[in-house]
Amino acid sequence: MLKVASFFAGICGFDLGLEQIGMKVVFQCEINKFCQEVLKTHWPEVILHSDINQVKSDDIPNDTQVWCGGFPCQDLSLANQGKRKGLEGERSGLFYKYAELIKSHKPRWVIIENVPGLLNSHQGKDFQILLQKLDELGYGVSWRVFDAKYFGTPQRRRRVYVVASLGNLRSAQVLFESHPFEIAHRSGLGKRETIASGNGESYTLDSRGTADAVCKTTNAFRVRKSSRISRTLDGNRYRAIGNAVCVHIVKWIGQRIMQVDED
Repeated sequence: MLKVASFFAGICGFDLGLEQIGMKVVFQCEINKFCQEVLKTHWPEVILHSDINQVKSDDIPNDTQVWCGGFPCQDLSLANQGKRKGLEGERSGLFYKYAELIKSHKPRWVIIENVPGLLNSHQGKDFQILLQKLDELGYGVSWRVFDAKYFGTPQRRRRVYVVASLGNLRSAQVLFESHPFEIAHRSGLGKRETIASGNGESYTLDSRGTADAVCKTTNAFRVRKSSRISRTLDGNRYRAIGNAVCVHIVKWIGQRIMQVDED
């Protein structure tokens, strides 16, 4: 059984997806208090650290073979046009700390998720830095942009997934196939008609509140009125969901890693 160390864990998209296909999460790191409570509820026995800047190499179990994490995207996101500091930013720059910990342990597999803006931040120089850093650490690196709507979820969420395999390019076997990619059928999306727009896709809420959405960000789906959820809790919940990793995509990648790792 492959053991997992989860960084920037959020509300456990990586953790849930990887455990559903047979891996075991043994370490988590997440600074947000609301997300920490979610992690403690579902993984009460797992080591949970807060600030990655305070994590030392010895804090992480030596037998973790898969490391995953989507470091903060705020300094990379196209939503912050004109204010994109890239990897020089305080938040997205946490990639360097993540890389430092990777260097100390050299896990067999590393998975990174981020916004498509990672690819063109600073005219592509930030992504070049990421690739060079992982290459220097001895990893073969592959990357691919996936959209959650093709994995059975009624939402368009395009994200970059980077997979790195120690000492070889088996990462390419994980992310790429020699035959056509199977797309989830829309008929299998359950109660799609209750949440979808006219073209069969649900709109995405963004932090600026400027997107064409099915509801106002200040009163999302009338949740507060119907369930008496507080404004603070509702805001934390939607922020956490907005930052979450698509579990369906994680499961697909995790299954591929397990297959390749057994070869």
